[in-house]
Amino acid sequence: MFAARFPRRPHALAAFLAVPLLAAGSLSTPASAQDADRDAELAARRAELDARYAFGPTAARSIGYRIGWQTTLDAPIVRFDVFAGDVYTVDANNHLTRIDRATGSQVWNITACDPNDHVWGVTPGQPPFDGLPWGQNDGDRLYVTTDPVVFEIDHATGAVVGRQDLEKIPSTDVTRYGNYLIFGTRGGQIVWHQYLVGQEWRANQLLGPIVATPTMVGSDGIAAASQGGTVLMLDARSAGRMWGDKVFDGVTTPLTAGGGSVFVAGKDQYLWAFDARDGKVAWRYFTETPLDTQPIHAIATIDGESRGVVLQWVEGEGLVCLEADPGDTIEGKVNWRIPEARGAAVGRIGENIALWDAEARVLRIVDVARGAVARAIELPQVASLRMVGDVIFASGDDGRLVRLDPVR
Repeated sequence: MFAARFPRRPHALAAFLAVPLLAAGSLSTPASAQDADRDAELAARRAELDARYAFGPTAARSIGYRIGWQTTLDAPIVRFDVFAGDVYTVDANNHLTRIDRATGSQVWNITACDPNDHVWGVTPGQPPFDGLPWGQNDGDRLYVTTDPVVFEIDHATGAVVGRQDLEKIPSTDVTRYGNYLIFGTRGGQIVWHQYLVGQEWRANQLLGPIVATPTMVGSDGIAAASQGGTVLMLDARSAGRMWGDKVFDGVTTPLTAGGGSVFVAGKDQYLWAFDARDGKVAWRYFTETPLDTQPIHAIATIDGESRGVVLQWVEGEGLVCLEADPGDTIEGKVNWRIPEARGAAVGRIGENIALWDAEARVLRIVDVARGAVARAIELPQVASLRMVGDVIFASGDDGRLVRLDPVR
């Protein structure tokens, strides 16, 4: 039976000798050509699939992620916010869309404000004291802060149910504390707007315009800085001043809190570390150029020891890693430098820090322990990227929004 299905073949050596030497090369040509054609076809299919997504599956697999969903809006996305169970996008026409975070389905779409207005915040209100988490109660409200007004929106339906005129125009994104929307102004004020009554409650004055979003410090602190060089720590509950200082030049990037310190990157070419409790200068690191990117605080294992570090992009030096607590060294202590690792921190991927370089459209994964770029992924179709926990959300130039989840 086997002889009938598989006829006997000549001995391998005899078969080889029976074939002219010139023909031996021609035998491999069809197979090589077929392999090349197959590889080219697979590459074309992969490229076609990657082009369908703002953040394609090939790039996702390279960092251990998979695509959860993608949805497409009618206009480019200018900002998106992720909280509770949904994603809220604002497009170039100032249409606000609520998107189910789990499935990517669009729940409602409304005109949030005039197309010429700037949206400074899309903020959930405070849930009832004895109610469910926000977004699960009847009557939960969403607050959209624009140049002239705050719009109050019913979370369930998207209906605009209130309008609150602002006494002062924001110049920063909104930070929420309790029943207050807190933001900076061009006049140098940090404003507490009470959104339940729709009026400004209190304000605190800094020197010069404020363009950096106020930073929450712990549970009750608000840290802010101005282009005039003022650095203030304020009590979020009372808007009162806890401590203040003045650096040598303006601050244009948000402050960073971590490990009991507040880190300030200034135009004065210094990275400052202030004690969050009393405002004393713990250390300051001098650089060769003005600083205009936010510091990054992280916990990393270096030389087998877990400790706090601060990462700061410095033109001419690259990404600089300093000890968050350098002991008695007032000048700061540098662990390493990576010349090419530019980007804003968006989160952690495994033990590494993910940096998004919006200008170059490159996602860099930095191994803090080794002081090296573990991976750099070019994402030409991604306009903005952020992480919520270990989930990645990325928007494209054409209204696409994609969710990526880690492969467990």
